[in-house]
Amino acid sequence: MKLDIYVIRGRGEIGDKFQLAIVKNIDGDYYQGEYDLAAQYSNMDELKDMLAKMVNVDKEALALSEIDM
Repeated sequence: MKLDIYVIRGRGEIGDKFQLAIVKNIDGDYYQGEYDLAAQYSNMDELKDMLAKMVNVDKEALALSEIDM
């Protein structure tokens, strides 16, 4: 499963974390309200774990693509 994501970098006390702002699938469906907008992640692996649980797929089956705004 492929998800397009938009992250906001420079979060956390020293700016080493990021937040997830937008998630959408290849059909253009957004996952608003299905994840915590205030959550901060240290790395993409941590984010991928959360997203795999959210969309109910194995982490290995999930492909993330960062989008620019």
